[in-house]
Amino acid sequence: MSGRQKKTPATPKQSQATAATPQSSGSPRAGARPPSPTMISRVQEKNELAGLNDRLASYIERVRQLETENTRLSRMVEKQEETVTKEVSGIKGLYEGELTSARKLLDDLAKEKAKLQFENGKLKTDLEDLRAK
Repeated sequence: MSGRQKKTPATPKQSQATAATPQSSGSPRAGARPPSPTMISRVQEKNELAGLNDRLASYIERVRQLETENTRLSRMVEKQEETVTKEVSGIKGLYEGELTSARKLLDDLAKEKAKLQFENGKLKTDLEDLRAK
């Protein structure tokens, strides 16, 4: 491990691991040796790995939560799109029906107008013939 280690707040796992490590209490006991630098670095690595594992577990849990939320939101969007599509196609059908009806009425009126104009022209010629007689 390098000399630049990131200090993380002690978690319950870390405090238990720290309590299990041999430490010098200031009064020498018979046969007690101070912990070796290798042992200290291994304990530090163990504590750092435990902290990293905790962080990774929290990240994984957060990703799962976000995926669940994303799935729920995707379903909501699909449902909304289906509703909008149904409404739009229903309105489109009504509009097209009204448009077809209006076009038919317009065609009928155009035919009637042409017929009336023809009759009007015929009556005008008849009127002129009558006036001439």
